[in-house]
Amino acid sequence: MLDSFKKHFFKAFIMLLPVVALVAGMEMYQKSQMKNAAKVMQIGGDFTLQSADGPFTLSARPGKLNVIYFGYTQCPDVCPTSLSVMAHAFKQLPEEQLAKLQGILVSVDPERDTLQHLKNYTQFFHPQIVGLTDTPEAVLALSRKYGAFYQKAKIDGSAMGYTVDHTSIFYLTNDKGEVLETVSHSASPDALLEALKRQLN
Repeated sequence: MLDSFKKHFFKAFIMLLPVVALVAGMEMYQKSQMKNAAKVMQIGGDFTLQSADGPFTLSARPGKLNVIYFGYTQCPDVCPTSLSVMAHAFKQLPEEQLAKLQGILVSVDPERDTLQHLKNYTQFFHPQIVGLTDTPEAVLALSRKYGAFYQKAKIDGSAMGYTVDHTSIFYLTNDKGEVLETVSHSASPDALLEALKRQLN
């Protein structure tokens, strides 16, 4: 009777092998597809833009943790608040960690934001923040690499002429421009500070 049970078990096992193999194969395929999808959705990358002190390239500053923010100097409220959050977080770090940081404001309003004005604006918040911009085409291409959105919004009867609606996110990247973490602009300075500490440790 034991021999009969072993034979039936063995037959059942043999019959199940293709099913097990199929399930395992499907699982491997799904994992592979998810990895490929993640690669397609991957944002970020190295770039070169212009600053008041000349061309600025991420990869030319090895070992830096970058905090990139897309905004503009005439932004009435969100951008000043966001840069204040960035500056506050920077000020809470010890000198040795601060030395590894680079804050970056990428202007999405290159028509109005001159390089010198960007420098004056960012330095007001913190000396470790640099203002960058370039041609409208170059800025648009970079924003697409990072999944950032912006568009002009006309203001009738205003001396400003227009504002720029834009996404408001801090992108934490390495020197290759690989996005390590993102933090919403609405987060508290402590939330950004904790994110910086995670990436600096």
